[in-house]
Amino acid sequence: MVKSESIKELLKQVGRPYEMFNKDGTYQGCFYPVQFLYPDKPRYKLRSKDDDKNYFYGLEKIKEHCTEISPNDLKEGDIIATRFKDELHVAVYLEFGKIIHVFKDHTLQIGRLKLFKQFQSFRVN
Repeated sequence: MVKSESIKELLKQVGRPYEMFNKDGTYQGCFYPVQFLYPDKPRYKLRSKDDDKNYFYGLEKIKEHCTEISPNDLKEGDIIATRFKDELHVAVYLEFGKIIHVFKDHTLQIGRLKLFKQFQSFRVN
């Protein structure tokens, strides 16, 4: 499980601009909060820009390093995955129904989990 200090450091970056890629060319986008908290986990390169392959590929990568959990078991640092406009969108759970995430063309921000009608939740192994 992620340490509270790491969450506090991530929260200091609220307002950070959205960036599509890391310096090494791997995808960052909405994965930024996950990559910040779990820097030892592999990153992935986008496979396609024109269809939903990125959704399934990204979800597959999450499942390689996480265990799916019940939404009732969510704890600080768990990963939320949802489909948003035919793309994978991820967020990190904070507490009390709050998440930290970043949308394309926006910034790192605190949001509400209820924004997502359907989602899967994961805990990093």
